[in-house]
Amino acid sequence: MEGYPVSEALDMQFMEDIYLCFREPVERALARPGQNYEYELDWWQGLVQRGRRQGDLAGVMQDEGRVLLQGPPEGTSWERWAEWVTERLAQLVEDPEAVAAVPGRLEVWFGHDGVLVANSEDVLQRALSKVRLPSGVTRRDYLTLDVGHPVGTHGPVDWNGRPKSPESSSRIGIVLDRADRSRVVGIHATAAIEDPRAQGWRVRWPSLSSLLGGWFSLGSFGHDGSPLVSQYSMLRLESDEVLERFAGEGRELLELPEDDLRAALIAFGCAVEVSWVRTWLEWMFWRIEYFDWK
Repeated sequence: MEGYPVSEALDMQFMEDIYLCFREPVERALARPGQNYEYELDWWQGLVQRGRRQGDLAGVMQDEGRVLLQGPPEGTSWERWAEWVTERLAQLVEDPEAVAAVPGRLEVWFGHDGVLVANSEDVLQRALSKVRLPSGVTRRDYLTLDVGHPVGTHGPVDWNGRPKSPESSSRIGIVLDRADRSRVVGIHATAAIEDPRAQGWRVRWPSLSSLLGGWFSLGSFGHDGSPLVSQYSMLRLESDEVLERFAGEGRELLELPEDDLRAALIAFGCAVEVSWVRTWLEWMFWRIEYFDWK
């Protein structure tokens, strides 16, 4: 619908390749200059009422609301998602300055790249054969290992995602999956030298370490994966108890100063390094508590 930001935000294909979560395009649209939040709230409430009267809120959201998704953008209930949009618009009517702290331009979501060299397979296999994979209650897990020989390169990327000044490294990040048994599903090169605070952070916040590395490291996405797909897979596959601990530890993590927060994310293996990563985390912990995912 012309001039209506929520419909414009979710009326597109390939959103999983563009955004980090489904709240991002909505918030970007709501933050554009010249919005009439009172009009948008009235229009949205009318849309929701029509869906309820027809007994087909999902159909009305998809057709009239132009939400180009088979299921609700967040959680398992169209009703609950529509309720959140209503609350968000009402908040902006009350305070138009309460727009999200997200930059106007899209960014490359990863800040570093870690690549294994072509002839490293034998070294990796020998190293992994000596590692006892840890047991645990999380579906995904993450650990780091120094294999003793250079097996890849790691370094920052430029604004276009191209590696710059990569350095040789003997350290790797290992992604584990416990669908039926512990098995390695991803490996990537990590920084040659680890932050001396890393182990302390991992001990203090074990759920953050397991899930942020297990679902958002460079080795976790697979061929067609993305942070958006990984996040919603995590929310549906990890247990409610694990997600509750994850969100609780996350609230403590957010108390760190910005530089320490970013260093901790790298220590956990998290590859997402956008300028608004704090907001990305806040939204992740929020959706765990606001929506049902099972």
